[in-house]
Amino acid sequence: MKESFVADLKPGSLIHTTFLVQTKELRRGRSGGCYLDVRLQDSSGVIAGRYWDADFVAFDFEVDDLVLVKAQAETYQDILQLRLGSIARYGGPSDLRDYLPRSPREPEKVYAALVERVGRMPEGPIRVLLLTVTEDPEIARRYKLAPAATLYHHAYIGGLLDHVSSLVEIGDLVCDHYPALNRDLILAGLLLHDIGKIEELQYDRAFRYSTRGQLLGHIVLGLEIVRGKIAQIPDFPPGLRDRIEHIVLAHHGKLEFGSPKEPVFPEALVVHYLDDLDSKLESMRAQYEADGLRPGDWTSRNRALGRELLKNTLRADGTSPSARDSLNASREEPGPSPAQGDLPL
Repeated sequence: MKESFVADLKPGSLIHTTFLVQTKELRRGRSGGCYLDVRLQDSSGVIAGRYWDADFVAFDFEVDDLVLVKAQAETYQDILQLRLGSIARYGGPSDLRDYLPRSPREPEKVYAALVERVGRMPEGPIRVLLLTVTEDPEIARRYKLAPAATLYHHAYIGGLLDHVSSLVEIGDLVCDHYPALNRDLILAGLLLHDIGKIEELQYDRAFRYSTRGQLLGHIVLGLEIVRGKIAQIPDFPPGLRDRIEHIVLAHHGKLEFGSPKEPVFPEALVVHYLDDLDSKLESMRAQYEADGLRPGDWTSRNRALGRELLKNTLRADGTSPSARDSLNASREEPGPSPAQGDLPL
């Protein structure tokens, strides 16, 4: 089991542990010799590593491999990195959740709560369909692992499950407020709209698109899964089948956003807007977390939303801590520039 994680490293730390290789490049240094430049990741973060005097070294690993590393942590221009003593492909026992970002929630409990919610539905074809899906062992295994995206929102192990679990809770609240809505149809749409992502995305190493995912996309793949499960249920109502399939096809809301159809009845519209809301709020949350130490009132550019975000913490007097702190910092005399270290960036 992995013991040392990126988040625990401090200058001077000596480590002997495993990482997932994010990038690998052989570079030429200023003195003319070659060095290996890698980015290594685990579930807590990413760190750069350098292996010096690499001209005559044969490295037996590639991007997306697990490697066993002996190294010392050190800082260069206030950035923590690893000076590698050895690095080689690792083929021993491993747990995917040690190397990729993951949900803080326990997926088994979240999935069990989702299945329990389906079990409380009234008897009928939708309940049968959703139990057929959620009780499929292979779907359940992949649903608990899959991210909801490679980058933009819920991009971590268990992200798809967190996203759908959140949507189901919000969907019940919306149906309480709008009693004319068909609650069971909305629940089916929320649970099934992104199910194609268990096949669209690869998450056994880095998050990437599968070949079928690149060719077809999660909407088509999800429709295949839903149609396959409906075909197993005798006498499933054709009109209900068409409405569920329409929700899957229309959940991106607009043709230009990748939906083959736009929502044409209330439940499809609700699924689209709730999906859009939850994904964008999670994208904002992740941006604020990533830029927590960034000075000023604004985050860096959020790629999903295409804009910088205003930091949303206000003092009781209505002022922004970051604005006041930045103003105070600007009045201070600048300190000496940090001395340049021995290692290149």
